[in-house]
Amino acid sequence: MIMDYRYQFLHPDKEFSPFPFWFWNDYLDKEEINRQIEAFKEKGIDGFVIHPRIGLPIEMDYLSDEFMEYVKFAVERASKLDMKVILYDEGMYPSGSANGKVVKANPNFASKGLMMTKQLALEEGDVLIATIDINQKTGERMVASPNDNLEQCERYYFIQTYSNGTIRGIHYGEDDGEENAPKSADLLNLEATQCFITHTHQRYYDCLAEHFGNTIIAMFTDEPSILGRCGKEGLIPWTDNFLEFYTSLGGKITDLPLLFEKEGHEQVKVCYKRAVNKLLLQNFYGPIVSWCHEHQIQLTGHPESSEDIGLLSQFDIPCQDIVWRFVAPEDGSSITGPHSTMGKCSSDAARHRNKLRNGNECCGCCSPLDHPYFFRREDFKWYLDWLFVRGVNMIIPHAFFYSMRELRKDERPPDVGMNSEFWESYHELSDYIKRMSQLLVESNNVTKIAILCTQDQLPWEIAKPLYENQIEFNYLEEELFTECTIHKGQLEIANQKYHILLVDDYYTYSKETEAYLEGFKAAGGIVLHTSAATVVEEIKSHTDLDFEIKPSNVNLRKTHIRKGEIDFILLTNEGEEIIVTEVYIKRGRIYEIWDAELGKVERLEQPTDRIGLSLDRRKSTILVMHREAEM
Repeated sequence: MIMDYRYQFLHPDKEFSPFPFWFWNDYLDKEEINRQIEAFKEKGIDGFVIHPRIGLPIEMDYLSDEFMEYVKFAVERASKLDMKVILYDEGMYPSGSANGKVVKANPNFASKGLMMTKQLALEEGDVLIATIDINQKTGERMVASPNDNLEQCERYYFIQTYSNGTIRGIHYGEDDGEENAPKSADLLNLEATQCFITHTHQRYYDCLAEHFGNTIIAMFTDEPSILGRCGKEGLIPWTDNFLEFYTSLGGKITDLPLLFEKEGHEQVKVCYKRAVNKLLLQNFYGPIVSWCHEHQIQLTGHPESSEDIGLLSQFDIPCQDIVWRFVAPEDGSSITGPHSTMGKCSSDAARHRNKLRNGNECCGCCSPLDHPYFFRREDFKWYLDWLFVRGVNMIIPHAFFYSMRELRKDERPPDVGMNSEFWESYHELSDYIKRMSQLLVESNNVTKIAILCTQDQLPWEIAKPLYENQIEFNYLEEELFTECTIHKGQLEIANQKYHILLVDDYYTYSKETEAYLEGFKAAGGIVLHTSAATVVEEIKSHTDLDFEIKPSNVNLRKTHIRKGEIDFILLTNEGEEIIVTEVYIKRGRIYEIWDAELGKVERLEQPTDRIGLSLDRRKSTILVMHREAEM
């Protein structure tokens, strides 16, 4: 077994190639497309995502015969070079509107929202959903009737209205705030989704059917937004007949005012968000993934929010995206704030649903914001390690620019491909990505600890000290309890077994979840209601950790994975200074050290349970070990 893994590590398969977004952003030319594809191949890049982007000529319509001719040429060239292609389902993003074609087909398919107002003034297409009176003394909320006494009440109208949301288009003049920005579609409307599929997915299939399931392996959907961008302010997602759907799931008409308050009323807001997400899965993601499977490809991509772990349930390759330097090496953001959860968001969504791959659209606008092209190889390496140590095993670099002409170079830089300063050594990065991705695939991480989360909230405060103390954990959605079994004091799901559930002190959960947690405790499991200040101490009082470093270092990151009968510990330096310490393994012996960046394997003369570690900035190492039970 270890010989097979060692060979795979030294000779990684092209299946684990990076899949860069390839921005098609200028006049297209087959000779230039071919030149760039061959350059990709030469650098060890064995796949790409064709991404229509702003800068395409105004006379080239999205999905037109001319556009599809270039797509077909690129796919055929990839096929001859034994490369793979992922198609992108929009022009340009967020997904779901077919560059405005959905709304053009039927204006009622435009994005909708709900507004709360004291003035009943209906515009064309508006629908009055409810009228609610709020007693200013008691706070009581009542569905209004014409005969109500308003002396002590304020009356509010809840109106379904078009959001006037847009997406970013592929031509100049179609960007955010510009006159011709394409209208965003109503993603909660099944008929609108079917229109989107007809215009986009079916169009690709009609032109490229012979390549589906072989060269074309997936369709990428990109952060679908229910309200769209740049629309009316103060709206919440809504659609036709949504009130009936919302109330059927436990929502109350009289709770509508609470949905517009910035703070508080968490139970009410959770109920509403669950209804929105359920309908989004049912009427948008569900039909799309069904279409993909019927046509022998996978669905990949990511939802709008970094914490939307529940929406990843429909993806064959669930992803997230690091953009705008929301996480970075220099300011502690790597383990602070909601965006710091996105690596675990995709990997835990995948591992709890037995998905082999999970990915990240990484490095878009991740230079220092005042120097958009000051993006170095060492920065790229930091982001790669940030993802790998959190279990991400598919890298989608954002982006390779087809053209850098004029304004194109400034549209969501940096270019991390042919126009980057590290292009000449890109083959080394490709090999690194392949080695790490292959190592992480078909593995489970070794941990007894899960942090309870909802479908759209991943507690980061109690995760932070776990990272700083190299304590392995996974996020587990309470919605997945129906997929879990409780056996001998452990909660089992897929290949994971948890003995300890951590519940953040600020966490709000349902009565059903409370009852489940009580059942877990009664069966011998441990539920810790805790905070960042006490979580490490509490964990150590309930379990003996299998890993320790002396002296400790808050910038050392660790994941312990198991593939077959072999255990691997990946260690990365997430800080700016060299880490010098000693690693103690309590259950097993280290017998090899692997360097994925250089592709080297070092065999120790004598297996050991402790080893000195000197890990420079931007560096990683892999410890290969036998478990104690096998010795």
